[in-house]
Amino acid sequence: MYVPALLGPSCEEFDWLVDYLAHGADHDTDDETKGDSLLALSAMHGLGSSTKRRSYIESFNCCMGPTKSSRVRYAALKAVYEAQEELASITSAPRPQDIDAQLLDELSRVLLTAVRPDGWIIYNTGPDASFHFDRDYCYISVIYDLTKNDEWCQRLIRDGHLARCISLVDGDYTRGLYFGFYLLITFGRIMSLGEDLPFSPAEARWRLLIASGWDFAGYFKGDDYVDGIAALVTATRLNLTASYVPREWFADLAAKVHIPLAELKERQAILVNGGAAQSTVGTVLSSMQELYDNLKKEGGTSGH
Repeated sequence: MYVPALLGPSCEEFDWLVDYLAHGADHDTDDETKGDSLLALSAMHGLGSSTKRRSYIESFNCCMGPTKSSRVRYAALKAVYEAQEELASITSAPRPQDIDAQLLDELSRVLLTAVRPDGWIIYNTGPDASFHFDRDYCYISVIYDLTKNDEWCQRLIRDGHLARCISLVDGDYTRGLYFGFYLLITFGRIMSLGEDLPFSPAEARWRLLIASGWDFAGYFKGDDYVDGIAALVTATRLNLTASYVPREWFADLAAKVHIPLAELKERQAILVNGGAAQSTVGTVLSSMQELYDNLKKEGGTSGH
């Protein structure tokens, strides 16, 4: 659940800057000033005061459009990154009166143009290079949070974000633990809505993604721990039927899965006392155990 920040300036102290940006975002304000304004507003770590929320999101939509400079688009993406938890909490039941579905639909579309202004044209260098670590980290982090919400998940699938996330697997980011973890959980959430994903452990890039995701799972302590692990299991379990996967890969992955499995067993009572449903934790534990047992079987190993 989104909880507003309690430290630092109040949201109302930024209202004048939201007004300034809303007026200048589509007018003659220079790119440096727009970028600086967005970076300053990102310090709110949310969408600001209730009276200015809509104006702020409208500024995102304007500043991440394909005709804007990379400086402005990336500053707007950074501001969205800082507000991602609040955005993910917005659902139709009940949605704030000042924020309608059309506004959020447009935000979904421009999130993609923020990182790919020219569609699928490939650039190897420059500010709009096809792969840019800092930019893509902000992007996948935003998508990771938004897909916690089924309404957002459907919206993102419709607007082409699944294809973008799949393309990031080729960016060699999966060697960074959290990148593979965020991507794999995002895929698991999408799969849970009935979407098919065109990947298989028969391809080395997907084996690397799955392995790196489970590497990070042992360190993950977020508030959405149980949900995240459940999505991770879903993404992994549905893609273990491919032929030509080295047996040793299954054995290695079983060892990686065992670490968070053992930790979840130890933390079960703590998680339930913290508000997680006992039945949910039990279901996740059961699915993890089943995955672990299947991996051991495929890898030809015995129990720990």
